[in-house]
Amino acid sequence: MRIILLLLATALLTACSPPKPPQLQQATLLPSAKPIADFNLINQKGEAFTLDDLKGHWTFAFFGYTHCPDVCPTSLGMLGRVMRRLNENLQPGAMPQGLFVSVDPQRDTPEMLAKYVAYFYPDFIAATGDPAEIHRLTRQLGILYVKSAGDKDNDYLIDHSAAVVLFDPDGRFHALFNVPHDADKIASDFLLIKNYYEASQ
Repeated sequence: MRIILLLLATALLTACSPPKPPQLQQATLLPSAKPIADFNLINQKGEAFTLDDLKGHWTFAFFGYTHCPDVCPTSLGMLGRVMRRLNENLQPGAMPQGLFVSVDPQRDTPEMLAKYVAYFYPDFIAATGDPAEIHRLTRQLGILYVKSAGDKDNDYLIDHSAAVVLFDPDGRFHALFNVPHDADKIASDFLLIKNYYEASQ
């Protein structure tokens, strides 16, 4: 009888113990999700895009610009593959959203952004806005970017971070995916992070 009681007590303690962080292949999970101060951008439809638009679902976010010669198209193509892999494992209501934030509002109009992101995945969201508002968001995430000199006012490159940021359904900075990116590993890590988050609630 005593052994049975001990086994029951052990089972109850195990059931009540917090879940362990997942073993991830590519993601860096923040020790504690970081709340983000509000910001005010404009999406590809010309509508306001704020912190509220990050809440209620997971969000993969990448920061770049449409004139980017290599990193941005490569990264958005990779994120498109991530979304398609997740679409095979998740119900539509559980799918994360993909967000591309342009750090080049001088050239990237909402109309241009709409055409650009649709090429990589039809449901991608794009946003840009006043430089101060872009900086308000990026400085909270450790995303860096700097405009390089060009031959003309409209002919320049922008050096920028290539990491993918993951926001949780509370709109908090939850994890980071650094290069080199692998779509299969990111999709797998996301499912582990999502399950861990839900088990921790």
